[in-house]
Amino acid sequence: MSGPRDAARDEDRVRAAAFRLVVAGGGAAVAPELVAAELEPPVADLGLADADDVLLAAVHWSHRRIARRFFDLTAGRFGLAALREGLADLLPLDADRVDETVLELAVWHRARVCAKVAENNRRERGDLSVIVRGVLADARDDGELVDGVDVDTAAAGLLALIDGLSVHVLLYPERMSAETAARTLTAELDRITRPAPPAEGR
Repeated sequence: MSGPRDAARDEDRVRAAAFRLVVAGGGAAVAPELVAAELEPPVADLGLADADDVLLAAVHWSHRRIARRFFDLTAGRFGLAALREGLADLLPLDADRVDETVLELAVWHRARVCAKVAENNRRERGDLSVIVRGVLADARDDGELVDGVDVDTAAAGLLALIDGLSVHVLLYPERMSAETAARTLTAELDRITRPAPPAEGR
């Protein structure tokens, strides 16, 4: 009899396969039967009722990978130092993050017409927003932000900027390279960062 650990491992394999198939198709809908064909269990054992379930399985796997990277990158960092590392990692700067952005675009498209996907997207985006607001609040409390920065507005603006930059890197690479996107994000973070006091003796 398989135990909870086996079930979790199997669920992870299903979600990883869903991610690979959705990304390989450029975000196109993937039927549960295609996931089953890759993993070779009966379709009924996957727990995926339709293409939306496959998309959500892919999203859960992708977001868990992003979260692991985020916490690895920000370990030992606080305030704006943590935010700079964590937010830059959301941009499509390499092949893995390009795949993650392709998936996000598929989610946004489907969320416009599917309540199940829209609800999941709002919840996941809400969780990310909470993290960003929390880090910004720490930065404010530590005196790292310029006067007048509203944490909620800044968090929403930074996430919207990352979304826009990511779309442009994918769709208009001749005008928005990954390097330009990274510099643009850095410039926005610099804009809300309190300048360091001049060194003594200058």
